[in-house]
Amino acid sequence: MLKKKKSKTEAEMNLISADRCKLFESIASEVWDRIIRAHDVGLNLREEGITYDILVDILSFSKYKIKNFDVYAKPGYDENKYGSDIDLFIETSKNKYRWFALQAKILKSNNRYNTLRDGYSATNPSYQWDKLKLLEAESGCIAYYLLYNGKARSKDYIFSGVDVCNRPYAEDQLGCSIVSVPVIERLGLKRNVRDTRFVNPTYEDIHPHDSEPWRTLVCCMLDKAEGILYEKVEISNYNSKFKPISEISLSEDNQDSEIDKESSENFNEIIDNRIAIASKKADWDPTFKIVINRSDNY
Repeated sequence: MLKKKKSKTEAEMNLISADRCKLFESIASEVWDRIIRAHDVGLNLREEGITYDILVDILSFSKYKIKNFDVYAKPGYDENKYGSDIDLFIETSKNKYRWFALQAKILKSNNRYNTLRDGYSATNPSYQWDKLKLLEAESGCIAYYLLYNGKARSKDYIFSGVDVCNRPYAEDQLGCSIVSVPVIERLGLKRNVRDTRFVNPTYEDIHPHDSEPWRTLVCCMLDKAEGILYEKVEISNYNSKFKPISEISLSEDNQDSEIDKESSENFNEIIDNRIAIASKKADWDPTFKIVINRSDNY
């Protein structure tokens, strides 16, 4: 006998139909198509390029629809060193925010994730997932790998997925998928039968069974979830290097390209700020910060 699905409350239905939920859906679909087009002509895209496109979509939405997004970045960062990792804060009730730490990775044209172990070396014997686990333990935030995906399919291919919001979704919603840290750690350390080398996981190793569409971050009732919540003042001052991304773009346009840019190391944290303390302990130094505020325009 099939288990009867629990009906959604009016508040849940309103949130599911919110514009910001639709925004995340459209972004995932666009990423899916863009990666497919690149792979079709033998090109591999970078996480940074995809992330910038996503930020443009978010800023455009905030400018022309609902002004409940704030987007920040650090000036003069080195993309090769710091990548495009994101602190995402979502307001669930008045002045109460959930913190999601997102580590971006992209599917390559060989259908594998080739960069999961990047950053590990003899001088830095710590994987990215080790930092994310420590960050979760120290802060109570939720860490995910944000995977950018695209997979060409034949016309007769059938996909059926249901997310944690109990909503069906098409496969293009996995253009931006979120995956828990333990899953990536397990797959990132997988080796071949002879134990002579690592075997990078494929798209199918993770999707859809160990993933969720990233829309679930904003489409579900987060105020029902348990966990540590943060106030706006903590989010605003935990790292003084974050500036509105529009200000950074304008200032860098006026700089000589030959000038060495400021490093993101040794950020100016506030001593009693919980976010700053946890980030420093875990050596978590993301490039971008996105704050999603509540709106009465759902």
